[in-house]
Amino acid sequence: MADTFICSIELSKTERVTVTLKNAKGNITQTIAMDGTKITWTVKGAKSTSTVIQDLDSLELKIAGDQQTSTITQEQDLVKVKCKAFEVQAETVKMKSTQATEHESGAALTVKSTGDMSLSSQAKYTVESIAAMKLASSASLTASATTDAKLSGNNATVEGTLKLIAKGGTEATISATKVDVNATAKLDLAGAMTTLGRDLTTVRGTLVKVEGTAVKLG
Repeated sequence: MADTFICSIELSKTERVTVTLKNAKGNITQTIAMDGTKITWTVKGAKSTSTVIQDLDSLELKIAGDQQTSTITQEQDLVKVKCKAFEVQAETVKMKSTQATEHESGAALTVKSTGDMSLSSQAKYTVESIAAMKLASSASLTASATTDAKLSGNNATVEGTLKLIAKGGTEATISATKVDVNATAKLDLAGAMTTLGRDLTTVRGTLVKVEGTAVKLG
C-alpha cells in the first residue's frame, strides 16, 4: 500500500496561497507559497532544506544542510554563487568579459594544463611575488624584448652548466668596482684592436709571453 500524504491548501485574499504536502514516513514537507509578489518553493527534510524564491526581479536557489549552505542568486544584471566548493566539468570551457576580470584566492592558486598553455596581454603585463619566484622549463627557455630588457637583483647569477654566451650586436660592457675573470684551463682575450689596463696594470704568470709582428713596451 502506498504511503499516505497529508495535503492542505490555505487560501487568503489578504496574505497568501499556500499548498503543503507532508510525507510523514519520509519526514519530508513540500510547500508552495504565493503572496502576490513572490513564489516560494520549499522542500524540507530532517537534515536539509531546499528553497526556491522567485519574484519579479530575482530568483534565488538555496540548499541549507546541517553543516553548510549554498546559494545561487540571479538578478537582471547579476548571477551570484555562494558555496563551500564550486566545481565545473566540461569538454570545453570559455569565459569572456567585456570589462575587467578578477580572480582572487585566499589560499593557494593553481593553473594547470596537460597541453600547450598561453598567457598574453595586448597592454602592460605584470607578474609579482612577495616571496620566492621560480621560472623553469624541462626543455628550452627563451626570454626576449623588442626594446630594452633588464634583469637586476642584489646578487645576480647567470650560469650555463655546459656553455655560456654573452653577446652584444654593437657593444658589450661589464663594469664594477672589482671585476674577476677566471678560467680553470684557458682564457682568450682577442680583438682587432685590444687595450689592456689604464692606471695600474699587472700582468703576472709563471710564464709570460708577448709576441707580435711589432711589439712596443713602454
